[in-house]
Amino acid sequence: MISAQLRRRGIAAFAIFAAIMVATATPAAAASPGMNFSSDKTPNPTVVEDELTIDEHDRAMMGDPLEYYNDAGEVTTLNASINSSQTTPVGLRFDKIDAEAFGQFPRIDAESSNWATWTAAENWTTSSESSSSVSVTEADADGVEKVSVDASVASTETATGTFGQNVSITDDPNKRVLTFGGNVDELTSGATVEVRLVDGDGDYRYADINASRAASHDAVIANGTGNGFVFQERVSNLPLAGSGDGTLDSIEQVDVVAVESDAQVTISWLDVERTGEVELAEIERDTDDDGDLETTTVTNYYEGGVANITALSTLGETFDTATISDLHVYEVEYPLSELTDEDEYSVNISSADVYSYPQKLELYADMEVPTALDLSHGDLTLEFNQGVPTERYKVLEVASGIDSSTGFGNVSDSQMTGKTGALSGQDTTAELVASTTAGTTYRIHAVILYQNEEIDEIQDTSGGVGPTGTSSGGFFSTIFGKVAGVAAMVVSGLGLSRLFGGGN
Repeated sequence: MISAQLRRRGIAAFAIFAAIMVATATPAAAASPGMNFSSDKTPNPTVVEDELTIDEHDRAMMGDPLEYYNDAGEVTTLNASINSSQTTPVGLRFDKIDAEAFGQFPRIDAESSNWATWTAAENWTTSSESSSSVSVTEADADGVEKVSVDASVASTETATGTFGQNVSITDDPNKRVLTFGGNVDELTSGATVEVRLVDGDGDYRYADINASRAASHDAVIANGTGNGFVFQERVSNLPLAGSGDGTLDSIEQVDVVAVESDAQVTISWLDVERTGEVELAEIERDTDDDGDLETTTVTNYYEGGVANITALSTLGETFDTATISDLHVYEVEYPLSELTDEDEYSVNISSADVYSYPQKLELYADMEVPTALDLSHGDLTLEFNQGVPTERYKVLEVASGIDSSTGFGNVSDSQMTGKTGALSGQDTTAELVASTTAGTTYRIHAVILYQNEEIDEIQDTSGGVGPTGTSSGGFFSTIFGKVAGVAAMVVSGLGLSRLFGGGN
């Protein structure tokens, strides 16, 4: 049994211990690493990625290009940023966009599930001369409904795929706009593909795919193989040909005609009913032939391939609820300031007398670029922007493939690789790991010397972290160590060490 005197001593000890706790307690550590990352002197190692590809970007659900579906199917935003120095930070292929407008032609009354759409191969017919052949098949890909017109054509002959299902435009046909998007999969030497808008007596206006013509010509869809082409032109601006009365009185069918040699096209967008062109996006193009690129909003994309655009927000309203497959995002940066959680770093600011310097910062941080089924990573590099002179970096080392549950300071020296030799001077960028891998944990350890005023500059005071503050159990835990030490002395002085498990 504990005597009454001993109990009184215990009560007194706890009272003194509580008073010490109140007197020495500091505010909770900030959720950030307790550092001011707006300062160039603050260490902020960053993984830099040349090109990230997001499998599915649903514009009805997402706005930021760094949003994606995680493996649970939830919309998630990467803890990253895009290098703001770029003028065209995102890229896409127009044949990989699923937009409702792409399959609406022809628009008919009482339409049910758009059964008359050009995207159904059974709504097409084919014809060819004796030594040639042609097929029209559905070629859906990338979440987009498409058809393929594949023609084997003998010299001097033609082969034609015809879409005429519920097509009958008699009201101002020449004021309509031919919209044709897709890929040129094959264009053999001497071959031409004409997209013809045909009336009832044999006249037609046409645009073509022709290797001998300039791609930027008003009546040229493309001048070679490629993908992601978009062509839009007012019908009256297209050449007139045919065997009728010399005028285009109506549009009764759309013919895709391969001439002279083999060709194959895959169509992802077809329309001849609109009276205006659809804005695609803002790109960079040499619009005045001076050799320099100008920013311009385009209604055609004759360059083909991935269209690098200035921002997703510049896409026309046709794409407001579209789904983009394989959205490319360039120069993505994953800095310590955004990538780590509060249990993945430790910051300790203390005296640096041993180095004949006022103060030093010791940083441990675990960094890992996330992975997901919807993310395809490009080349990743771990970089470090050097904020102070080289001689002030007493330690800078990295280990890869670390188990994040391993305590800071418990990684063996053999696992750590020194990186001070990569430094080349203040305000330069050092390459710490040339080929970083997403999903791998990289542990960074740095000891850096600072002047007193610099320590004030690099600290984040918004979270109440003082000059010797920390987060995540680093130096912050030693404050409680001091408290425990004082309390232990009090306990010992009151003769209670045995009660609390100390002494003999």
